[in-house]
Amino acid sequence: MRKNFILISALFFSILNYAQVKTTTPAKEEPSRIKVYTPGGISSSSGKSSKDNSYKWAVKTDVFGIASGEFPLIGEYRFAPKFSVEASAGVTYAYIPNDFTLDGGDTNTKAAMGTAFRAAVKFYPSADYDAIEGWNFGIQVFSKTMNRDYDVTGDGANLINGLKDSKSKTGISLIIGKQIFEDSNVTFESFFGIGFASIKTETSKIESSYNNSTSSYDSKLLTTSLTESKPNFQLGLRIGFGN
Repeated sequence: MRKNFILISALFFSILNYAQVKTTTPAKEEPSRIKVYTPGGISSSSGKSSKDNSYKWAVKTDVFGIASGEFPLIGEYRFAPKFSVEASAGVTYAYIPNDFTLDGGDTNTKAAMGTAFRAAVKFYPSADYDAIEGWNFGIQVFSKTMNRDYDVTGDGANLINGLKDSKSKTGISLIIGKQIFEDSNVTFESFFGIGFASIKTETSKIESSYNNSTSSYDSKLLTTSLTESKPNFQLGLRIGFGN
């Protein structure tokens, strides 16, 4: 009996002692969130992206174009994460001679104004950047006219002066390039293009012949027009700004 009492007493005190000890539950650990820095902003591991800070537009000109007599104003706009549309309009000034062989003797020419238009759709495949930054390729259509005025003195000047010789090029090209943005939103782009163009050239010359009945030279105007298709190559180095 005494043994039973001692055993019950020990069990009672053990339970009492256990009840006085505060039990603590481990605090629930908050899941870690990892910030991922991307060109388009900051996103977390949960998959939710922050505000899109990628470049959306750019305005530029072509240094190589200016060197060859074309003065373009180029605008590019991103209409989808990896795609942009580009348009260009400008004037030309043929201070570099056209690819003409003029054999009209005194048929001299001087530089004159022309026009140039281009349009392209570009794709930016990089996984690190959205359009309009990084490597790109696309399809460009173009039209360019280089003109030269005639500057003739002497016989036949009244026939030819006021006309123009011209070289018009219309075609399509595959373009491959890379565009980068520096501080202050300044952009640089270099590109190479290869395609085909329809080239139309128009030239004039004066032909004189001696008229025995009048004992003088008669002059007449001869105009030549030629259209042919040729491979077309382009090189571009562009500079501008964007946002």
